[in-house]
Amino acid sequence: MSCVLLSWCCGLLLAAEPPAAMSLARQAYEHARAGRVAEALNGLREAARLAPANALYRSALGGLLEKQGRLEEAVQEFGAAAQLDAQFGQRWETVSLDWGAELARAGRFRTGLPFARQTAARFPESSRVAIMWGLFLTRNQQNLAAVGAYQRAVTLSPDSPEANVGLGIAQTNAGLTAKAVVTFQDGLRRFPRDATHRQAYGVLLVKLFETGKASAASEATAMLESALAIDSSLAEPHYQLGALALERGDAHGAEARFATAASLGLDDTRLHYAWARTLRRLDRAAEADAHLQLFRLRKAAVEAAQ
Repeated sequence: MSCVLLSWCCGLLLAAEPPAAMSLARQAYEHARAGRVAEALNGLREAARLAPANALYRSALGGLLEKQGRLEEAVQEFGAAAQLDAQFGQRWETVSLDWGAELARAGRFRTGLPFARQTAARFPESSRVAIMWGLFLTRNQQNLAAVGAYQRAVTLSPDSPEANVGLGIAQTNAGLTAKAVVTFQDGLRRFPRDATHRQAYGVLLVKLFETGKASAASEATAMLESALAIDSSLAEPHYQLGALALERGDAHGAEARFATAASLGLDDTRLHYAWARTLRRLDRAAEADAHLQLFRLRKAAVEAAQ
């Protein structure tokens, strides 16, 4: 049984409630212990209706819904509990972050943007919420706003590698290249074993190479390889190294990098399009067509998720 339900059950004796509400809540507790979730939820909802000022009923509902993976509903219940009793504010924040992460994993960035905005307004002193807000802004190409969100996160938690690397990525996407370089270099100094800083800085260096800075290619290669030396499970450096190999005419090297990136979990439009181009150069037309079809499918999936 969740801690939320246990604390709620103990708190029943302290609350002056209508007898019917207390009876329903106790029955709901027994239903939950027996695994009868639907009955428990129905009982708690009715108890909350009869005793609308009792935050414990709403938090118990949130806890049950969270355990069922119904995070969007859980957010609403913990929010209602927090409005009645501030002690549930931290749980509201945590479940809101979990729901935001679920939306991000599903690629529902456009759908999740209003939720992230509301969450950032509710928890203005939370670095983790500011990071989530920055992510949704970034994925919706609101890059200058994302810079502001990540700057807020860095201000709130200056020792957070995640906040700092997010700021550098947002600055990169907003075209604030010089500031991004400073952010990443500062991050490399302060977080020397953080592979994500090296990966993100490597991506920026690849962009600089693509816009005409020839020396950036060797810098990017070294930075991306150093990220892999710290964390060999990263897929993005392999994709970027494959793109560099393809640019210099090494189709075999590029194909090997793209295959490794795929084996590590990368499965997006960029990968399949670049892989198709590479296979064309290697005269492997059937395989190229297969990856081009995957490119179209991934693109359609992204558009549908939004």
